Amino acid sequence: MSRAKLFRKVVTFILTVSFIFSCSHKLFSQTYGLQFNAHNVSLDKRTELDLTPNEFIRLEEDFELSFDYKSTRIHPGSNEGFFGYVFRIINSDDKNIDLLSTPTPEIGLNLVVGESNTVIPVQYSLEYINSWISLRVKFMLKEDRIIFYTPDTFYVKDNIGFKGNGQVKIIFGANDYKWFKNSDVPSMVIKDIKLTEKGKVKYFWPLNEKEGNNVTDKIKGRQAKVKNPSWVVLNHQNWQKNFAYELNGYISVAVDYEDGNIFMLEKDGLLVYSTRKNNISEIKYKNKPEFMDRNIRAVYNPVDKNIYCYLVEEGYLYSLDMNSMMWDDTGESIDLETKYRHHNSYFSVSDNSIYLFGGYGRHRYNNEIIQIDIENKSWNELPVVDTIFTPRYLAGLGQLNDTIYIFGGYGSISGNQLINPQSYFDLIGYSIKNKTWFKKFEVPRMVDDMIVANSMWIDEKTRNYYALVFSKIKFENELQLICGSIDTPEVEMVGNKIPFNFLDIRSNANLYYMATPNKLFAYTSYSTDSTTQVAIYSIDNPPNKSNPGAFSLRKTPNIYFWLIVVACVSIIATGLVLLRKRKKKAIFEKEGNVIPAEIQMENERFTENEDIKYQILFFGGFQVFNKEHEDITQKFSPLLKELYLLILLNTFRNNKGVSSEKITETLWYDKDEKSARNNRAVNIAKLRSILEEIGSCELSHKTGYWKINFRESEIKGDYFDFLNITSSKKNLTKQKIYQLIEITRKGAFLLNVHYNWLDDFKADVSDKIIDTLVEFAKTIDTKKEADLLIHVADCIFNFDVINEEAMIIKCKAQYCMGKHSHAKATYEKFFKEYKVMYAQEYDRAFVDILDIKE
Repeated sequence: MSRAKLFRKVVTFILTVSFIFSCSHKLFSQTYGLQFNAHNVSLDKRTELDLTPNEFIRLEEDFELSFDYKSTRIHPGSNEGFFGYVFRIINSDDKNIDLLSTPTPEIGLNLVVGESNTVIPVQYSLEYINSWISLRVKFMLKEDRIIFYTPDTFYVKDNIGFKGNGQVKIIFGANDYKWFKNSDVPSMVIKDIKLTEKGKVKYFWPLNEKEGNNVTDKIKGRQAKVKNPSWVVLNHQNWQKNFAYELNGYISVAVDYEDGNIFMLEKDGLLVYSTRKNNISEIKYKNKPEFMDRNIRAVYNPVDKNIYCYLVEEGYLYSLDMNSMMWDDTGESIDLETKYRHHNSYFSVSDNSIYLFGGYGRHRYNNEIIQIDIENKSWNELPVVDTIFTPRYLAGLGQLNDTIYIFGGYGSISGNQLINPQSYFDLIGYSIKNKTWFKKFEVPRMVDDMIVANSMWIDEKTRNYYALVFSKIKFENELQLICGSIDTPEVEMVGNKIPFNFLDIRSNANLYYMATPNKLFAYTSYSTDSTTQVAIYSIDNPPNKSNPGAFSLRKTPNIYFWLIVVACVSIIATGLVLLRKRKKKAIFEKEGNVIPAEIQMENERFTENEDIKYQILFFGGFQVFNKEHEDITQKFSPLLKELYLLILLNTFRNNKGVSSEKITETLWYDKDEKSARNNRAVNIAKLRSILEEIGSCELSHKTGYWKINFRESEIKGDYFDFLNITSSKKNLTKQKIYQLIEITRKGAFLLNVHYNWLDDFKADVSDKIIDTLVEFAKTIDTKKEADLLIHVADCIFNFDVINEEAMIIKCKAQYCMGKHSHAKATYEKFFKEYKVMYAQEYDRAFVDILDIKE
């Protein structure tokens, strides 16, 4: 079996296992970090984190600072608050290296080397705003060099002024040290700061504190100091009361998820709570609706951007034009005994309809499904499956793609209030498109009389759902947020509790998620005969696991539980392992400067390879398919993915594999021998089971080393073909080069997969691609194959944007094609980037590289 096939199998396995536990990891992991008070507060209240208070820290010749970083907007759509110092690193000779966040988010960061006054602009995708990314800066004191790493590329700078001096101060945000003082702090969050020395983690500050001004290193207990801290964990733990007021009459509520508005409809006007601005505004109606009473329900239509109110019994449907603030019909006051109290509703964009599910009234629970067609103003009762959607009310409703999910509720199988009413603990689904029902599972009983807030949220990325649950038999109640996965029955309480007065004919509760502030919002109301008390709370997403409280997860521990525990422990260990040894090859230190994740090539398809369908993909992103060619990438947890790649890549490198000791050293170095052995055994077992999905591969330990063996003829992978093509430069053909370009045009090798030990492999891949293509370019006639050579050069640029040989190849090819201005533009682009990276000009003129005379 070829090493390429072996590599593909292991990759698939890790990705498969990853997904099984990724939901659990999301469910149980805590969100933490230090939020920096920035331009939104006064100068003396801005945040400073000093890792070296009152002294310098002494580090060896090769050391690295790494941390997770998130740039945040102070206001949606505004660039306010982006500018400021992320960190300043100052040595005892008062030489400094600074990382600044820029006011232009497209650039994002600037790396400033004080000794040479060099400013290196760091390209920054707008997608990274409000998202965590990992940043690293490596100091090589003997060479007087730094390498700055982002998720997509790296930057190199020599002559930094730190040669032989490893005594440094490291300060994030504001600082008051000597003439380096500054108060420009960007709006950012920092966590998981690590100092690595000679490949070994020396200090680790996770920044997971909840209070105080001291931060403790988890390895040696070294103290860091924080001024004006804002600890993230509290924002993900505690609900903040954003709005509370007593309003006149009954209130109907609707929500606009796109613009982040919660609408509260009174008889006289509309209250609009902006979740983005955290403020409230009131707009008066031009005509007063007479129909507004306790039985009226409201929905927001994102298609025409109007609000609709309906009364189920009478079949009334009213609309409010949000531009003119006019109702199409003011109706009349109707106070009747409804049989649809606390039903669930959902607005479907696909068919411009409102769907109503269940409800209670007149001593009966119902399971009716009603469709209100907005355009035709028609009401249609739809068929129901009694065995799945049993009569109920006080359930939660959420949506994912074209499917509606209903969770829990209270009712009885017969619908009769007198015959065995009970709480439900099921999660059921309804397809809008197919009009079909299905049952997912029953969740553990958290409390015997559990009911659910009317709306809930399902995260389409993680497939986790969030719902507010509470007791049906208590007036002085509490809402508790829970998190589960629509793929597994386990649930967990997250966040702290919200006070809530409950009486079913007077109370309402809803849960909303707003993407722009990335928060969950809870809406509660309690009505008397003349007024309604309304409150809105928020918590940062994802919410952290709650403190012990009112509810108890009364479930029997099972295999899911223990696998989740093991996965979480392993993932935490993996996070620490990222600080372990890095044995970088010289290419990363000499290759120079920027390697973008992907450079777009011209839109030419290489038909020679269109018939290749890879089962395992490494270039442009990690992707794996099973034997039936179904995408199973999502099944690989972070820990299993690293384990898989560690074994597989070492199998290909030396056909030997990796020892148990090396696996432990890489993944569980912080565990004692027994704990590490148990973790290794559990995860090896998971890996074996997932490899079966991929096909003809096995995990072997026969030689004393862990290897992954493939049946070469049965699995295709882009990395396997890459290895075969680049294994020898003597027999290169056009077809092989076409195939190599097609493989690599998707992007960098294992894009967005970052482990310290992986750098060697990534460097080796870049080396082989560049050497192979340069060698091939030497063998063909530029005039006859100019078009192909341009593709060759672009492929090289995909892995080294300042590659001189690629620039010369492309310029000559373009010049031979008569594209003289294109050739000059290629040269000038290279010239500018070379100067930015090396702080000096490229020393060869355009006419020199073409060997022509102007």
